[in-house]
This record gives sequence, structure tokens and C-alpha cells, in this order.
Amino acid sequence: MRWWVLGLLIATASPALAADYDDSWLRGPQVIGAAPTPPPRLYRIWAGVYGGVQVGEDFHAADFRAVPNTPIQTATNQDGILNSISGTLPGMAALPQVNSNGPSYGGFVGYNWQIDDVVFGAELNANRSQFNQNVAKDSSGAFIINNGGYLFAPTNVTVDSRATLAMSDYFTLRGRLGWAMGNFLPYIVAGVAFTQVDSSRFTEFTYFGRCINTATAICPIETNPNPPHTLTIAGDYPFSNTSHGKYVLGFDGAVGMDYLVTRYLFVRGEVEYVNLGSPNDIRLSTISARTAIGLRF
Repeated sequence: MRWWVLGLLIATASPALAADYDDSWLRGPQVIGAAPTPPPRLYRIWAGVYGGVQVGEDFHAADFRAVPNTPIQTATNQDGILNSISGTLPGMAALPQVNSNGPSYGGFVGYNWQIDDVVFGAELNANRSQFNQNVAKDSSGAFIINNGGYLFAPTNVTVDSRATLAMSDYFTLRGRLGWAMGNFLPYIVAGVAFTQVDSSRFTEFTYFGRCINTATAICPIETNPNPPHTLTIAGDYPFSNTSHGKYVLGFDGAVGMDYLVTRYLFVRGEVEYVNLGSPNDIRLSTISARTAIGLRF
């Protein structure tokens, strides 16, 4: 009977003993005051070499309005007749600003450094996009010129202005600053741009006027060259310049975003403004909207 009572007591006490049982040796040693396990990062690692290919649409602008300015200044400094009507010459010689758009394609390679979620690096970007322009303007006008006390009317003035521009490849070397946000990397860009341009400019001023008799002045007769004729005025001032394969330097800026599709593959969307200098006083710029695919190495 005693054994039965003893067994019953042991069975009753078993749950309490199990609850008090110390199984910490199964969980390993516990360090008092240890820091909790840090949460996972909320951004991806972008550091390292990368490269890719891109396609897009380029919106080119060529501003030819400054092309006649230097010839006008030179001609009016040399000739008093043209200087007397210098206020009208810019309008007669003015050339337009031309806009054009077309597809572009190219590639890029770069390197990223990363501190926490801040990503910065350098990138070389190459693009091909055709841009060819040819502009021209011919103007003429009739003026009354007082020269040496004589009137020359009408004095016919003509202005011929022309310019051409051709470019295809352009390159940018740019610094990049971005912020890693999950799989996204929004960024801004600033750097230098350069391209090779063929360009030409031509501006010519010509005028001719014949003296007319007035109440106060009788036109003299010129006897040389023959045959004799009434006093005249005339001038011809051509200016031209052509350059082939000239390298021009400018600057660029862009905003964009990369998205990491896999550990190594990413896609990109970007809008970039590129100023390509002023070859032959032709101001050249491009706005590009493009998409790209790239790899991290």
C-alpha cells in the first residue's frame, strides 16, 4: 500500500517539476546586456563596377542667331556706309533657332562607392544621334545714304547669311550621387560633355548707290573708269569659316532612377540635358529621355 501512495505523490508532483526544469543549457549560454540582433537593411548594395546599353529620344536645339554678329561688327567697323545703317543689319542677317528630334542609342560604364544608403560614383556615357541642319536667309533693302555731303538714293543693300551643322556621337563624363531605397536608386548627375562637329558659316554684305542731285549739291561725274558716270558708292564684305571634326566641350546634368531586378541586373530611366558648346557661334544643346538595362559586376 505504501508503494501505491508513493507513486501517486510522484505523479502529482511531475507537472510542477517539469515547469521548474532549467533547459537553458539547450539554448546555449546567454550574455547579459548583449545588443539585440539588428534588423535587415532597407536598401541594396550598389557598390562596384557596372555597365549597360540604352535607347531613347533626343531633342536637339541649334541656335544660329549669333552667327552674323561678328561679321556685322567687323563690317561696320571697316565701312562708314554700313555703319550708318548698322541698326538694321542684325534684322536683315538674322538666322533662326532650329529644333529637331530623333532616336538615340549608346552605352555606359561606371563605378559606384557606397556609404550606408548613400551611393556616389563616376560614369562614362556614349550616345549616337544624328543631327544635321542647314539654314539660310537672303535680305535686301533700299536706303538713302548721306556721304560726304551727297545723297545716294536708293542705296541697295543685300545681306546673305548661311550656316550648316552636323554631329552624331557625343560623350559625357559625369559624377553621380544617389540614395539607395530598397531596390530603387534615384540619382542626380553633373559632368562634362564633348562631341565632334562639322560646321560652317557665311555672311556677305553688299551695297550699291548712285548720287542724286539736290538743291544744295550737284553730283560730280567720275571719269575713271570709262565711260564717265555719276558718282557712286559700292562695297562687298564676305565673311566665311568652315571647320571639320572640331571637338567642342560643354556640360551636362541629369536625373534618373535605377531599379535592381535581380542581384546583378538593373533597369534605368533617365532625363538628361547636354550643352555642347558653340562651334562657329552656333549654340548646340540636347535633351535626352532614355531607358537602359545594365549589369553589376
